[in-house]
Amino acid sequence: MHESTSDPLMLSVCETAQGGVGRYQEGLRALSDVGFRSVILIPDRDAGILEHTDSVRTFRRERRSVAGFLRLLGAFFAERRRLRPDLYFFNSTFTLLPLLALRLRGDRTPAIYCAHCWAISNYAEGSLKGKIVRAVEGRLCGLADLVVNVSHGDAALAKRLGYRGRHVVVENAVPDRAEPVSGTRFVRASETEIHLMFVGRFDRQKGLDVLLSAFGRARIDAPHLRLHLVGSPVRGTEIPVLPEGVTHHGWISAREIDGYYASADAVVVPSRWEGLPLIVPEALRNGTPVYVSDRSDMGALVEPGVTGGVFGLTEMALADCLSSLERSRLQAMRPAARASYEDRFAMKRFLSEMSTHLNALPGRA
Repeated sequence: MHESTSDPLMLSVCETAQGGVGRYQEGLRALSDVGFRSVILIPDRDAGILEHTDSVRTFRRERRSVAGFLRLLGAFFAERRRLRPDLYFFNSTFTLLPLLALRLRGDRTPAIYCAHCWAISNYAEGSLKGKIVRAVEGRLCGLADLVVNVSHGDAALAKRLGYRGRHVVVENAVPDRAEPVSGTRFVRASETEIHLMFVGRFDRQKGLDVLLSAFGRARIDAPHLRLHLVGSPVRGTEIPVLPEGVTHHGWISAREIDGYYASADAVVVPSRWEGLPLIVPEALRNGTPVYVSDRSDMGALVEPGVTGGVFGLTEMALADCLSSLERSRLQAMRPAARASYEDRFAMKRFLSEMSTHLNALPGRA
């Protein structure tokens, strides 16, 4: 273990920093405010994702492959020798491999594992792939001294499936806006026009296909609806055919995204499965109501009629939800949405809870 009188050093290991995993690293980096230094190991192609790169180490990885995993292992053990960290933080399923390698070497340095959404959520539990994934992640996560679940839904799933280890919940959080947002990013033709926003990858998990079908149906009865898509396809998929009233903006930088959230009347999260999508606290910090699907216990993230709403993940249910929206009611929710961020999803709460758990690890008390 690292011998020093300075703050303990944590090595955070990421097989990918795409999406929420990368943004989560900014929260771990902020632990320096409460006494924990961090070095983050990520693929070189993801280095530009992080806002602060002074404590970032990289390894070469073009795509997910055996060679890529071997380079991850090599880079992990090189950083282990160089840094001699006081603790480790392993992010997402494929970092269970270096965690396993660490324990096989007899290294009992305190380790934390965070799935950021259990991989079993991608599969039918009774399928062959589902059984394999459940066996692998359910057993290997127990090699960590602490398993951090980003939502109560994730924790409930792990408990139901009998996953090993000591599990806690530290809900995702995001930093507050650096400065107030001014102006609007969307052109509003009338006071009753409603501007909705979707943020994320264009893949099956995020449920954009359901949203586009439902939006097209809802527009028949509610032609005042507009939908803005922030994100892009991944893994070679193509941009889908967009119904009338839909605008695709591509990816928006972290510096600009709050302007889009603040300009939207509501954010729609039609995901098929999630941990705790950072879209939710990002929208709430801008006082924007959030409508979520009823999957992965996401309904617990909002208060229906107060900070947003919950819909069944079918084309008809979502269309009914969208067509019933009224801008005046959405505007009235904005103060409560902002209050929800401050009470539940602010970084101060995350840092307090996470540091308490880190300080309770073996050898830290």
